[in-house]
Amino acid sequence: MTHQQLLGLARTAMVGRAAQTPAEILEVVRTLAALPFMDPAPAEDDIAEAAQQLEREFEVMLGPAHTIQASGHRPWLRGRAHEIKFRYWQRYRHFLIAGGMAERVINTVADVTDTIVDLAGDPTTEGKWSRRGLVVGHVQSGKTANYLGVINKAADAGYRVVILIAGVHNNLRSQTQERVDQGFVGRDSDQILSRQANVDRVGVGLINPGFTATAYTSRAHDFSRAKAESLGNPLQNSAEPVILVIKKNPSILNNLIDWIRGTSASQGGLTLPMLVIDDEADNASVDTSKDPEAPRTINRLIRALLSLSTRNAYIGYTATPFANIFIDPETENTDQGKDLFPRDFIVGLDAPSNYVGAHEFFLSDDAEQLTVDLTDTEKWLPVKHKIDWRVDGLHPSLIEAIDCFVVSKAIRILRGQGNRHHSMLVNVSRFTRVQGDVAREISQHLVGMQAAIQNRHAMQTEAALRDPFLRSLYDTWQKHYAGGKEQWVDIQRELHRAAASMSVVEINASRGSGKLDYRAHADTGLNVIAVGGNSLSRGFTLEGLTVSYFLRNTQMYDTLLQMGRWFGYRDGFKDLCRLFLHPDASDWYGFIAEATEELRDEIRRMELSGLTPMDFGLAVRSHPGALMVTARDKMRNTEQIVREVGLAGKLVETSVLIASEAARVRNIGALEHLVERMLGEHGPPEAVEPTAILTNHLFRNVSADNVLDLIASFGTHPGQLEMQPTPLSNYIRDRGLGQWDVVLVSSSRAKAETGDVMDVHGLAVGLQERVVEVRPSGRFENALLVSGTKRRVASRGVEKIGLSEEEIHAARAAHGESKKNIPDHLFREQRSRPLLMLHLLRTKDDKGAPGNVHAAYGLSFPGLSAGEKEKLVLYTANLIAYRELYGTREDEEDDEDAAANA
Repeated sequence: MTHQQLLGLARTAMVGRAAQTPAEILEVVRTLAALPFMDPAPAEDDIAEAAQQLEREFEVMLGPAHTIQASGHRPWLRGRAHEIKFRYWQRYRHFLIAGGMAERVINTVADVTDTIVDLAGDPTTEGKWSRRGLVVGHVQSGKTANYLGVINKAADAGYRVVILIAGVHNNLRSQTQERVDQGFVGRDSDQILSRQANVDRVGVGLINPGFTATAYTSRAHDFSRAKAESLGNPLQNSAEPVILVIKKNPSILNNLIDWIRGTSASQGGLTLPMLVIDDEADNASVDTSKDPEAPRTINRLIRALLSLSTRNAYIGYTATPFANIFIDPETENTDQGKDLFPRDFIVGLDAPSNYVGAHEFFLSDDAEQLTVDLTDTEKWLPVKHKIDWRVDGLHPSLIEAIDCFVVSKAIRILRGQGNRHHSMLVNVSRFTRVQGDVAREISQHLVGMQAAIQNRHAMQTEAALRDPFLRSLYDTWQKHYAGGKEQWVDIQRELHRAAASMSVVEINASRGSGKLDYRAHADTGLNVIAVGGNSLSRGFTLEGLTVSYFLRNTQMYDTLLQMGRWFGYRDGFKDLCRLFLHPDASDWYGFIAEATEELRDEIRRMELSGLTPMDFGLAVRSHPGALMVTARDKMRNTEQIVREVGLAGKLVETSVLIASEAARVRNIGALEHLVERMLGEHGPPEAVEPTAILTNHLFRNVSADNVLDLIASFGTHPGQLEMQPTPLSNYIRDRGLGQWDVVLVSSSRAKAETGDVMDVHGLAVGLQERVVEVRPSGRFENALLVSGTKRRVASRGVEKIGLSEEEIHAARAAHGESKKNIPDHLFREQRSRPLLMLHLLRTKDDKGAPGNVHAAYGLSFPGLSAGEKEKLVLYTANLIAYRELYGTREDEEDDEDAAANA
């Protein structure tokens, strides 16, 4: 009895049980292990590991989804539940349980998928109708599991044709097809299309083989008319639902459209209800054409595909919804019908509690441990290089990353995870030729390392460490993992098992992903270093991804976030994960993470207010983050980027300081001058937290003129677009924000004897200590980044200053949890007057070396009052300058993509 078999039986046994405590779970596993048919009997380590895994699974929580929808929809699914036999869904539900998803999480998934299928429309409704929706998830967070649940329920409810559009690369389409085979079809699609007599059951087919959907595509084959016609089953005559998993490719879409037209011509069109699911819906599907009568190819073809059925629903799935919301909701033409704007519904998915996402890597307290800055790599491989660049050896940082990968595998073996998938990502170039050179260098290094480990892993430590490979591994353990419970003597013993099975695989459009067959290695675990480019960037999952080495163009925002293959579920080994990337990329990941989280919050707030997708579209279009995330798509035919952005309910801060003495002196002077004016106009300020030795100094009802003078006189870094003085000042004037609260923030921990208290016109101000990162080049050249990748100036809780006790209580009530760690946006929502925060910072570098004192400020804008319309900030950027700051679409292509599009 293998560990995985024992774990599978234990998961099934736990369904419906009240057992929750570690002791109760262990007892369930022990009881199963003692059954007579367990031969050989599971080892004590296997029993303990299975129980620990179950504990982790039972700890996982999943919050509810949030939905905004157009008015007029009549719910139908629950009203028809008594007459629908949910055979596909029930089978899939058991499949999820067997795969380790906790029952309470599955129950939440069931509720969410009920909502999505209901909003997609009742397939039994006669007449002509078409619905559009969008599901917003997180990168690598389980969107596939969600839309497979939707597909199963939609099939039960009566949708007969399901078309799943799975990205633009072959390897992603193939991987998605495999998941569809496992989670919906239940049979091996390759064998189906090969017309084999006995087709293997897989996934859900092993749970209940009594029914199966008809697959017209397979892992090996995208849609082709010849393959589809060879099945001999006309589309209209299929007794079971039909599923096609296709690539987002013009020729594939054209062939599919022509075939469906041909098979349904005699009926005057396709009368079967059609569900189209567009995975990575922000990629290629969005129409960026200026002419509504001439939409971009992919967009046009998806709309044409939908128009083939009189009853159809389109659901886009994405983690970066910015581009989708820029679709014009009014666009429609005769040939393609309405555009893909999610006019009917938007559903925001929560991420399970065990999800490791952008927040953990770039904004949390763990970020410093999980993320490793890459520096001095330009001579080895410049971020911008040509196709003929020759890679000479491996950069020391890449060797360190490989060492992390080997050591982390040995630690996972010690934790009982030796048979789990273990992957490393190396994404350093868009050119397949350069990717190949890097892969060969890694292979050569790995061969030498494997030989050294084999010869020395069993030696005494002192003797083993005379070898340079072993010494390098040991130094890496000391740097990254010595704080864990595993000791080097035990790790060294497992290094041979950890490294011997490792291989290097190139993953790109020319080589595909055939060697990344995780299913074939399910029992032993695949142990692989995957080297690739954009083929690894969207949707493709590297199972057990532990170490990532990412050296790519750092100015590609939404694409950067999608390149984050390191996001996902890391149960039992999150502390071992390491991400090596350039600091500029870290900054942008942090920025996009915050911008995207704010949009998710917007969905929640709009749900409570009963607002619609059209309102959400307006909110996204006016979001300051959207300027930088999606405006690149609008560059094709323009000379300038002009965007209007709303700041209601937002916080903006000077988190990027100019690293010059002149700017430092100027900004401190601007702050002191404002304090002097407020003292003259208002007298002594109000002491906030008067019990502290050093208090915050609050001035109430300060005129906007004083605030505008500070903004105008403060030197802001040109790379920080959201803090441009002119747009900020225009917004304040246009919105009529005439009276302000102004707080001179003071650290209560500062001590005068250490020089950390500053006198500002008689007010004692404790300097706030902040780590800053210096950027000698790049977008933030000559800059100091406050708090590194977190890019935050104010400490949590500062935005409650100036609020009444009633308003603070209301913010805490809205949090609904602990009174500690209340998000600042909840305080902001209670604010009726805007707040200007003045900061004096004692800077230090990441090694703790003290720096100079710098001034900074932040603006906390209140939300809109009843009946108030948002006044928008107008940002304008010259196209050439914008491209210099943010890169171009060409930087996102692999070389084979560029050749294909030439």
